[in-house]
Amino acid sequence: MHIKIDQSGKVEDTRANTIIAFSNGKRKSILIDRKEKRELETIFRKNNKSKVFIFKTFAILIFLLIKDDLIEIQHISIDLEYPGKDYLIKDYLLTMIRKYRSFGKRDIAFIRVDRKTKAHELAINVHRNHIKPDIIVDKKDVLSLN
Repeated sequence: MHIKIDQSGKVEDTRANTIIAFSNGKRKSILIDRKEKRELETIFRKNNKSKVFIFKTFAILIFLLIKDDLIEIQHISIDLEYPGKDYLIKDYLLTMIRKYRSFGKRDIAFIRVDRKTKAHELAINVHRNHIKPDIIVDKKDVLSLN
């Protein structure tokens, strides 16, 4: 299965919830509340990791979103949310995925995900509270993979 991943509500925007969604036949979304993100950011800052807070949190959220479907996933296309930092996000994500199964570097790509995709539609609808997220995570879930 080839999935496309989109984000609604950037990780660094601690005034808004962050939703990450994927779609391709199957659809799934994950939400982290803005309050949880603020607390996470504080923890990262206290541990002198404020520069990687955004990218590591983004990668961890993607992993938590896809981990139960890893057997089926052959390729991941992620919306280019953080140009120039895709290598960092890919590295964090691959490290987590490879604890469960082998996965090639070339099987993760960063692209512009069109607003007409199902992934974007799902992410924005969860963000607007039209649809409930499939998964809700908190700072403990993220920190367990940090």
